[in-house]
Amino acid sequence: MYLNYAAIFLAVVVVFALVTARGRVHPFLALLAAAFAFNWGIGWSLSYVVKNVGLGFGQSLAGLGLIVVAGAVMAEIADGTGATARLQQMARGWRWRAPPLALLGLLGGMGSTPAAAFAVLDPLRRGIGGDSPRSALTLGLALSAAHGLLIPAPVVLASLTILRADWWLAVAVGLPAAILCVLFGVFFARLAASGEPNPPDTAAHIDGQILVAPGRGALALLVVSLVLVGLLIVQSLGDIASEPFGGGNDRHFILALGAPALLLAVGTVLLLLLSWNWEPGGLGENGWAGRALARAAPLLFILGAAAGLSKVVQETGTAEMVAEGLIGVVPTAGALALLLPFLIAAVIKTVQGSSLVAAITTAGMMMELAAPLGLGDPMGRTLAALAVGAGAMTVPQINDALFWLVTRAGRFSPAGALARLSFGVLLQGALALAVLIAVRIATA
Repeated sequence: MYLNYAAIFLAVVVVFALVTARGRVHPFLALLAAAFAFNWGIGWSLSYVVKNVGLGFGQSLAGLGLIVVAGAVMAEIADGTGATARLQQMARGWRWRAPPLALLGLLGGMGSTPAAAFAVLDPLRRGIGGDSPRSALTLGLALSAAHGLLIPAPVVLASLTILRADWWLAVAVGLPAAILCVLFGVFFARLAASGEPNPPDTAAHIDGQILVAPGRGALALLVVSLVLVGLLIVQSLGDIASEPFGGGNDRHFILALGAPALLLAVGTVLLLLLSWNWEPGGLGENGWAGRALARAAPLLFILGAAAGLSKVVQETGTAEMVAEGLIGVVPTAGALALLLPFLIAAVIKTVQGSSLVAAITTAGMMMELAAPLGLGDPMGRTLAALAVGAGAMTVPQINDALFWLVTRAGRFSPAGALARLSFGVLLQGALALAVLIAVRIATA
């Protein structure tokens, strides 16, 4: 039965890509239709899909949606001060624009979610990367690789904790593997996407005056972006299941530091203070606030609909049941045993969209399987946890928030993003798995 559910979902994704090609159907409407089509295909009640689409939509707007608004506000302020144009001008003299974006991705990937990190780093990416499709793809691939392999990313923390793996070994293996995957992502993005810059609106014109402070604004944007990424990383530390952050008020305070409303407030106020720029009427409909909301609105609706689709699929249990079917089918001899945690996590992630759910579910399934598979020693458990993390990032598609952030930032069609981001992450996951298998062979 659940294989039929998975086949129906795959068919829904394929039809979605076809109907949204060349803008024939708006992604928001197509995502809603996909949720209803999947629900109809599996024969569940209409009330079920209506309820879960609403739940997913609301959770998305209350969480990631506010962070997307924060990024849009920061982008408008950066454009108004001339900071974006200044960064683009500086970057024209660089031989390579990708390394700074890759480094930002490595750092941001350790935050609470790669989608949140992309949202707060997007204004900086528009300057450094010239707002090109290649820059969006480079940053998205770097965030994905880091989030699946580096501490303190929540998917890695969850896997290591549940499997009782060695954190120092995880750093020793995960960091080189993440760097290798990020470098591959840079190479792939160079082949798959255009590097042609998209010039920004460089200044706000008020009563014939141009209010710009490009140098100060550029520095302010860099500082604020790093501060927000730092808050997301600190929030990830709250997910550690042991002391000193495993419980009590300290943990709740740390988790609150990355709250969407706080990121919106800190990003806006701090950028205004550091750039020392205030647009008269900036908080009005015709100011940077109004322009930011208009910029973010289409993406917010798409993210809400994608979360609704994800919620519908999650509640059916399709992903978990299909993943369980892999046990006993996947080759598990020697180092190839690492294939099983990777594939289970990848199936769950691809079908239901949440990397953290995929990591927690897969690590729980692997708890009793690690020893029988020959992965019961400290290195084996660590490699299994990293395989779970790598699989939990593979593959983002239409029910994933990072997919849509990269799609909109890179101005890709959904089908184009599937061919670029989804395929690129799939190759990164395969590379990470190959590295882990090689380490297992070398240390066995």
